[in-house]
This record gives sequence, structure tokens and C-alpha cells, in this order.
Amino acid sequence: MSQILVAYATKHGSTGEIAETIGQRLREHGHSVDVRHANEVRDVTDYDAVVIGSAVYMFHWQRDAMDLVKRHERALRARPTWLFSSGPTGGSEETDAALEQLRHSATAFPAPKDVAQRMARIGAKGHATFAGKAGVEMGGFFERWMPKGDWRDFDAVRGWADGIAAELKDVVIPVPA
Repeated sequence: MSQILVAYATKHGSTGEIAETIGQRLREHGHSVDVRHANEVRDVTDYDAVVIGSAVYMFHWQRDAMDLVKRHERALRARPTWLFSSGPTGGSEETDAALEQLRHSATAFPAPKDVAQRMARIGAKGHATFAGKAGVEMGGFFERWMPKGDWRDFDAVRGWADGIAAELKDVVIPVPA
């Protein structure tokens, strides 16, 4: 099977837990998977496929994840790559309704604009948005006003990872000469 990198950027750990869930599910499909924080990744060329995710704040990915995509743009273009975002939370009638859409399709929300531009440049195979978590430890200026709770849907995360595993069955991984 494939050697897969799942890299992520997180501020409070929630996105890391999503990345670990993706990695575990891909392992269950027989793949060898490394799950690493984006700022720890120095090279992606040893991997057959890559999954990169980030928490979204103010409609942007965290710098560590975006820098990873920018630094390795050429290598990511040469292998199947998927991206994911986490962060929408509930707590109001409007946001709860939006999260209900996510429960039916992780692709219901578009990628943040800067991520969508990078997706086009690297030829990413897909993007998913997963609901997030807002904990009491969040004390930033805007964060402290957010309703607290955990809206993550790990069944949706595992389902998305299943889709990646299914796509990888049809991908021929070139063997270096």
C-alpha cells in the first residue's frame, strides 16, 4: 500500500485530533501513515500521497500549513494531495444550520479563498471542511466570545478518509528508477 503523510496545523489541538483520526482510518485500510505537525515536515518526496489540514481562523488557514503547501508546491503537484479545514462551530441558530449541512457533506463548505488558490496550483484531489471545537482554553480576543462546545463529527472525518483510501486503490504510484 501507500506511504501517506497527514500534516496539520492547530492552535489548540482540535485539528490535530482530526488529523490523527484520518491517519488511523488510512492505517485501517492498510496504508503506512505518518501524522505530523506541519512545522515538523521538511520533505514530502518520500510519500506517495499527502493530506494537509489546518484550523481556520478569520477565513484563513494557519501559517504553518499554508507555508508547507507553498514550500512543497512542486512535490505536491507530483502526488495525490487532499486538503482539509476545521473550524466552523455552532452555538447560534444560523451556525447550527450551517453545521447541519456539513453533517451531510464535508464538501458543503468551500475552501478558504487562499487555500482554493493553492489547491488549483497543486492540483489537489479534494478539500473537506469539518466542524470544529471551541474550548475554555481559547482565550484570544475573538475566541473568548465564541460559544464553547465540540461540534466535530468523527464519523464524517472517517468517511472522508475512507474516500481517500478508495481513490488510492486506483492510483498507480510511480516507482523511482
